[in-house]
Amino acid sequence: YDIYKINGYNTYYRKIYKNYITSEIMQLILSGGGSAEKSKDLDKFFISLIPKNKKLLYIPIAMKDKYNAYECQKWLESCLFPLGFKNIETWGNTSSKNIKDLEKFGAIYIGGGNTFSLLHDLRKTKFIGILKKFIENNGLVYGGSAGAIILGKEITTCGDKNKVKLKNTAGLNFVNNFSLVCHYKKENEITELKKRTNLKIIALPEGCGLYVQNKKITVKGIGCAYLFNKEGKTKFKMDQEINELLS
Repeated sequence: YDIYKINGYNTYYRKIYKNYITSEIMQLILSGGGSAEKSKDLDKFFISLIPKNKKLLYIPIAMKDKYNAYECQKWLESCLFPLGFKNIETWGNTSSKNIKDLEKFGAIYIGGGNTFSLLHDLRKTKFIGILKKFIENNGLVYGGSAGAIILGKEITTCGDKNKVKLKNTAGLNFVNNFSLVCHYKKENEITELKKRTNLKIIALPEGCGLYVQNKKITVKGIGCAYLFNKEGKTKFKMDQEINELLS
Protein backbone atom coordinates (compact mmCIF):
# COMPACT_ATOMS: atom_id res chain seq x y z
CA TYR A 1 0.00 0.00 0.00
CA ASP A 2 1.17 3.51 -0.77
CA ILE A 3 0.98 5.17 2.63
CA TYR A 4 1.52 8.91 2.87
CA LYS A 5 4.74 10.24 4.35
CA ILE A 6 3.85 11.98 7.62
CA ASN A 7 6.49 14.24 9.14
CA GLY A 8 9.16 11.99 7.72
CA TYR A 9 7.88 8.80 9.38
CA ASN A 10 6.91 7.00 6.19
CA THR A 11 8.22 3.53 7.14
CA TYR A 12 6.66 3.60 10.61
CA TYR A 13 3.20 4.49 9.35
CA ARG A 14 3.34 1.91 6.56
CA LYS A 15 4.07 -0.81 9.10
CA ILE A 16 1.24 0.15 11.44
CA TYR A 17 -1.39 0.84 8.81
CA LYS A 18 -0.83 -2.51 7.14
CA ASN A 19 -2.09 -4.15 10.32
CA TYR A 20 -5.57 -2.63 10.15
CA ILE A 21 -6.18 -1.93 6.46
CA THR A 22 -8.95 -4.28 5.37
CA SER A 23 -10.04 -2.52 2.21
CA GLU A 24 -8.53 -0.62 -0.68
CA ILE A 25 -11.14 2.13 -0.28
CA MET A 26 -12.25 4.46 2.48
CA GLN A 27 -15.25 3.06 4.37
CA LEU A 28 -17.56 4.99 6.68
CA ILE A 29 -20.92 4.08 8.18
CA LEU A 30 -22.87 7.21 9.16
CA SER A 31 -25.92 6.66 11.34
CA GLY A 32 -28.87 8.96 11.94
CA GLY A 33 -29.08 7.59 15.48
CA GLY A 34 -31.89 5.81 17.27
CA SER A 35 -32.52 2.82 19.49
CA ALA A 36 -30.92 -0.60 19.20
CA GLU A 37 -34.02 -1.83 17.41
CA LYS A 38 -34.04 1.05 14.90
CA SER A 39 -30.34 0.78 14.14
CA LYS A 40 -30.30 -3.03 13.97
CA ASP A 41 -30.12 -3.30 10.17
CA LEU A 42 -27.38 -0.67 9.90
CA ASP A 43 -25.43 -2.20 12.78
CA LYS A 44 -25.68 -5.64 11.21
CA PHE A 45 -24.27 -4.27 7.96
CA PHE A 46 -21.43 -2.58 9.84
CA ILE A 47 -20.53 -5.79 11.67
CA SER A 48 -20.30 -7.62 8.36
CA LEU A 49 -17.47 -5.28 7.34
CA ILE A 50 -15.31 -5.80 10.44
CA PRO A 51 -12.52 -8.31 9.80
CA LYS A 52 -12.76 -11.54 11.78
CA ASN A 53 -10.76 -11.78 15.01
CA LYS A 54 -10.36 -7.99 15.19
CA LYS A 55 -11.64 -5.79 18.01
CA LEU A 56 -14.02 -2.87 17.67
CA LEU A 57 -12.84 0.33 19.36
CA TYR A 58 -15.74 2.28 20.90
CA ILE A 59 -15.23 5.99 21.68
CA PRO A 60 -18.27 7.32 23.61
CA ILE A 61 -16.73 10.59 24.85
CA ALA A 62 -19.53 12.73 23.38
CA MET A 63 -21.70 11.31 26.21
CA LYS A 64 -19.26 12.03 29.03
CA ASP A 65 -21.55 14.58 30.72
CA LYS A 66 -24.36 12.02 31.02
CA TYR A 67 -22.81 8.55 31.22
CA ASN A 68 -19.45 7.04 32.09
CA ALA A 69 -17.52 4.76 29.76
CA TYR A 70 -18.78 1.59 31.46
CA GLU A 71 -22.43 2.63 31.06
CA CYS A 72 -21.82 3.52 27.42
CA GLN A 73 -20.18 0.16 26.74
CA LYS A 74 -23.17 -1.64 28.23
CA TRP A 75 -25.42 0.26 25.82
CA LEU A 76 -23.32 -0.69 22.80
CA GLU A 77 -23.23 -4.29 23.98
CA SER A 78 -27.04 -4.25 24.07
CA CYS A 79 -26.94 -3.24 20.39
CA LEU A 80 -24.22 -5.55 19.08
CA PHE A 81 -24.25 -8.65 21.30
CA PRO A 82 -27.65 -9.82 19.96
CA LEU A 83 -26.18 -9.51 16.45
CA GLY A 84 -23.33 -11.84 17.34
CA PHE A 85 -20.49 -9.33 17.82
CA LYS A 86 -18.88 -9.20 21.28
CA ASN A 87 -15.27 -8.11 20.76
CA ILE A 88 -15.50 -4.49 21.98
CA GLU A 89 -13.01 -2.26 23.78
CA THR A 90 -14.06 1.17 25.06
CA TRP A 91 -11.89 4.24 25.52
CA GLY A 92 -13.27 6.78 27.99
CA ASN A 93 -10.81 9.37 26.71
CA THR A 94 -8.38 9.71 23.83
CA SER A 95 -5.50 11.34 25.70
CA SER A 96 -1.98 10.01 25.12
CA LYS A 97 -3.10 7.73 22.30
CA ASN A 98 -1.09 7.16 19.14
CA ILE A 99 -1.49 5.37 15.84
CA LYS A 100 0.13 2.20 17.18
CA ASP A 101 -2.68 1.88 19.71
CA LEU A 102 -5.08 1.27 16.81
CA GLU A 103 -3.17 -1.74 15.54
CA LYS A 104 -5.42 -4.32 17.22
CA PHE A 105 -8.69 -2.79 16.03
CA GLY A 106 -10.58 -3.66 12.87
CA ALA A 107 -12.91 -0.67 13.17
CA ILE A 108 -13.74 2.40 15.26
CA TYR A 109 -17.23 3.30 16.53
CA ILE A 110 -17.65 6.97 17.49
CA GLY A 111 -20.78 7.34 19.57
CA GLY A 112 -23.39 10.07 19.81
CA GLY A 113 -23.87 12.85 22.34
CA ASN A 114 -22.84 16.51 22.22
CA THR A 115 -21.20 17.18 18.86
CA PHE A 116 -19.35 20.34 19.92
CA SER A 117 -17.89 18.60 22.97
CA LEU A 118 -16.86 15.60 20.87
CA LEU A 119 -14.98 17.63 18.27
CA HIS A 120 -13.43 19.81 20.98
CA ASP A 121 -12.10 16.81 22.91
CA LEU A 122 -10.77 15.01 19.83
CA ARG A 123 -8.82 18.15 18.91
CA LYS A 124 -7.62 18.82 22.45
CA THR A 125 -6.15 15.33 22.76
CA LYS A 126 -4.81 15.47 19.18
CA PHE A 127 -6.67 12.25 18.41
CA ILE A 128 -8.44 14.02 15.55
CA GLY A 129 -5.28 13.74 13.43
CA ILE A 130 -4.93 10.04 14.22
CA LEU A 131 -8.58 9.44 13.32
CA LYS A 132 -8.17 11.35 10.06
CA LYS A 133 -5.18 9.26 9.01
CA PHE A 134 -6.96 6.06 10.03
CA ILE A 135 -9.81 6.97 7.67
CA GLU A 136 -7.56 8.20 4.86
CA ASN A 137 -5.69 4.92 4.96
CA ASN A 138 -8.91 2.91 4.66
CA GLY A 139 -9.68 2.10 8.27
CA LEU A 140 -13.38 1.35 8.89
CA VAL A 141 -15.27 3.93 10.99
CA TYR A 142 -18.87 4.02 12.25
CA GLY A 143 -20.21 7.41 13.29
CA GLY A 144 -23.40 7.43 15.33
CA SER A 145 -25.27 10.77 15.37
CA ALA A 146 -22.62 13.21 16.73
CA GLY A 147 -19.98 10.73 15.59
CA ALA A 148 -21.40 10.94 12.07
CA ILE A 149 -21.78 14.71 12.04
CA ILE A 150 -18.10 15.39 12.77
CA LEU A 151 -17.24 13.42 9.62
CA GLY A 152 -19.21 15.90 7.48
CA LYS A 153 -18.15 19.36 6.37
CA GLU A 154 -19.64 21.46 9.17
CA ILE A 155 -21.05 20.51 12.59
CA THR A 156 -23.42 23.46 13.20
CA THR A 157 -26.14 21.24 11.72
CA CYS A 158 -26.22 19.22 14.95
CA GLY A 159 -28.69 21.27 16.98
CA ASP A 160 -26.67 20.77 20.19
CA LYS A 161 -25.71 23.44 22.71
CA ASN A 162 -22.17 24.69 22.25
CA LYS A 163 -21.25 24.43 25.93
CA VAL A 164 -17.52 24.29 25.18
CA LYS A 165 -17.73 27.50 23.12
CA LEU A 166 -16.08 25.85 20.12
CA LYS A 167 -15.22 28.47 17.49
CA ASN A 168 -13.85 26.27 14.70
CA THR A 169 -16.87 24.16 13.77
CA ALA A 170 -15.43 22.55 10.63
CA GLY A 171 -15.80 18.79 10.48
CA LEU A 172 -13.43 16.32 8.83
CA ASN A 173 -15.28 16.67 5.50
CA PHE A 174 -15.32 13.05 4.33
CA VAL A 175 -18.83 13.21 2.79
CA ASN A 176 -18.24 15.08 -0.48
CA ASN A 177 -18.66 18.54 1.06
CA PHE A 178 -22.02 17.69 2.59
CA SER A 179 -22.92 18.34 6.21
CA LEU A 180 -25.17 15.95 8.12
CA VAL A 181 -28.37 16.26 10.10
CA CYS A 182 -29.19 13.28 12.32
CA HIS A 183 -32.47 12.34 14.04
CA TYR A 184 -34.18 14.10 11.11
CA LYS A 185 -37.94 14.71 11.45
CA LYS A 186 -39.02 18.11 10.16
CA GLU A 187 -38.19 19.70 6.82
CA ASN A 188 -38.71 23.24 8.12
CA GLU A 189 -35.73 22.79 10.45
CA ILE A 190 -33.51 22.10 7.42
CA THR A 191 -34.98 25.05 5.53
CA GLU A 192 -34.10 27.44 8.35
CA LEU A 193 -30.66 25.90 8.68
CA LYS A 194 -29.92 26.35 4.99
CA LYS A 195 -31.02 29.99 5.15
CA ARG A 196 -28.50 30.63 7.91
CA THR A 197 -25.61 28.60 6.58
CA ASN A 198 -26.09 27.88 2.85
CA LEU A 199 -24.76 24.37 3.47
CA LYS A 200 -25.44 21.28 1.37
CA ILE A 201 -27.07 18.80 3.71
CA ILE A 202 -27.84 15.10 3.97
CA ALA A 203 -30.59 14.49 6.54
CA LEU A 204 -30.84 11.08 8.20
CA PRO A 205 -33.88 9.93 10.22
CA GLU A 206 -33.25 7.49 13.06
CA GLY A 207 -32.42 4.02 11.77
CA CYS A 208 -31.22 5.35 8.43
CA GLY A 209 -27.58 5.67 7.49
CA LEU A 210 -25.00 6.08 4.76
CA TYR A 211 -22.26 3.79 3.55
CA VAL A 212 -19.45 5.96 2.20
CA GLN A 213 -16.84 4.35 -0.03
CA ASN A 214 -14.52 7.09 -1.24
CA LYS A 215 -16.87 9.29 -3.33
CA LYS A 216 -19.63 6.68 -3.53
CA ILE A 217 -22.47 7.06 -1.04
CA THR A 218 -25.21 4.46 -0.55
CA VAL A 219 -28.27 4.59 1.70
CA LYS A 220 -28.38 1.79 4.28
CA GLY A 221 -30.47 0.79 7.29
CA ILE A 222 -34.20 1.55 7.29
CA GLY A 223 -36.19 4.42 5.81
CA CYS A 224 -34.94 7.09 3.43
CA ALA A 225 -32.20 9.72 3.38
CA TYR A 226 -32.82 13.26 2.12
CA LEU A 227 -30.53 15.61 0.23
CA PHE A 228 -30.97 19.35 0.52
CA ASN A 229 -28.98 21.46 -1.95
CA LYS A 230 -29.55 24.39 -4.31
CA GLU A 231 -31.83 22.22 -6.45
CA GLY A 232 -34.09 21.54 -3.47
CA LYS A 233 -34.92 18.33 -1.62
CA THR A 234 -34.35 14.81 -2.99
CA LYS A 235 -35.41 11.56 -1.36
CA PHE A 236 -33.28 8.40 -1.58
CA LYS A 237 -34.39 4.90 -0.63
CA MET A 238 -32.40 2.08 0.94
CA ASP A 239 -29.54 0.74 -1.20
CA GLN A 240 -29.86 3.67 -3.60
CA GLU A 241 -26.60 5.37 -4.54
CA ILE A 242 -26.62 9.13 -4.17
CA ASN A 243 -23.04 9.98 -5.09
CA GLU A 244 -23.87 10.95 -8.66
CA LEU A 245 -25.92 13.91 -7.44
CA LEU A 246 -23.25 15.36 -5.18
CA SER A 247 -21.69 18.49 -6.53
